Amino acid sequence: MNSGKSLQLLAQAHQFEERSIPFLCLKSALDTRDGEDVISSRTGLSRECITIGISDNLYELMERFITEAILQGMEKPLWLLIDEAQFLSAKQVDQLGNIVDKLDINVMCYGLRTDFLSKLFDGSKRLMELADDIDEIKTYCSCGGKAIMNARFDSEGNILTEGEQIVIGGNEMYIPLCRKCYNAAIARKYMQDKDNFY
Repeated sequence: MNSGKSLQLLAQAHQFEERSIPFLCLKSALDTRDGEDVISSRTGLSRECITIGISDNLYELMERFITEAILQGMEKPLWLLIDEAQFLSAKQVDQLGNIVDKLDINVMCYGLRTDFLSKLFDGSKRLMELADDIDEIKTYCSCGGKAIMNARFDSEGNILTEGEQIVIGGNEMYIPLCRKCYNAAIARKYMQDKDNFY
């Protein structure tokens, strides 16, 4: 969270556009913060994209897109840029591998590694298993340490330690923390819960 993932995707898309390199931007339908078919960054930049559902076959989608591009005299995309890749299914990540290997289209994914309990998302796990390269985009905790936790908070500012893995939200709900500050917040919650119990 707050590391500029979407901003980097948008910057990469701009570079491709400047160099006339054909590409497509995609995002998960689970990301509803900015509406359908739009990728936005917190800086205010945005661009249109294709929204994909969890049951969509990405390989078949790209085959259809290439066929349509050829019929219209357009070039096939050389790159796919995918935002919120953690929301892909493991099967969709396998399909991305086939897109790279069989359709000769490069894929660049942007997303979170872990959820608010520091557990891998299915899509992220499979990406880590299959990716040719993995680049970490760093963000920092308010203490200055490297943030590796995406802590989820309720509306009263209490850290949450249970709940659905996927809950869409922004700065009002998620705060990037280092492991030390995350564990301190969990300890404070435990002490509050203990005091409230007695």
